[in-house]
Amino acid sequence: MLAADYLFVRINLMTKLYRFALLCLVAGTARAQAPIAVPPPPAVHIPPTSFKGGGYLLNKDRDWRRAKLLYDAQSLSVSDADHKQQYPLVFPADSVRAFFIGRDTFSVVRQVDIPRPSQHLASLFARNLYHRAGYEVKEYVAVLPAGQPPVVYTLLTQGNKPQAVLPPNNVQFRLALAKVVRDFPALAQQLELDNNISPEQLPELLTAYARWKGANGKK
Repeated sequence: MLAADYLFVRINLMTKLYRFALLCLVAGTARAQAPIAVPPPPAVHIPPTSFKGGGYLLNKDRDWRRAKLLYDAQSLSVSDADHKQQYPLVFPADSVRAFFIGRDTFSVVRQVDIPRPSQHLASLFARNLYHRAGYEVKEYVAVLPAGQPPVVYTLLTQGNKPQAVLPPNNVQFRLALAKVVRDFPALAQQLELDNNISPEQLPELLTAYARWKGANGKK
């Protein structure tokens, strides 16, 4: 190969490598400058303001009844063929075993202490979420006076008895959950010290706790 030909090939190859490197640099910069997708916050399932289709089961009954329902924390209003929405049947929470509206199911939890607003509730309705680590995980929404956003609490129950009330605040959530898992010292300590742990990680935290209990033969 002549020297001129060799020089031409070398320059052509270097040009292609330069263009490739420049393309990679531009692509990398574009990715770095692209906004990071942030998932939307979970929806708060506040009590409805109008009657919705569902069903309910009273303590005295064996069978579910279909009706249009409206509820607050401590009472269930029922509109059926014999009771118009203006004149519904109203059942206190302690007389209801469970009810559902759409795909959401609710059950009664008794003797609950809610931090904010500070109050003791003999019974309240809570939305069922899932079972994990021997607990029934439920959601209770405390509706505050007008102008204040609702406060969402996570209840860990066994049967209809609360074992823990987990506030939505990160620090309060971690400290409250640390008391629940205190027999697993490593996890309890991590909850107390790790500021990166958030309430959204509760399923994974309870799963880790359940695995530890299983491995150590604890009930």
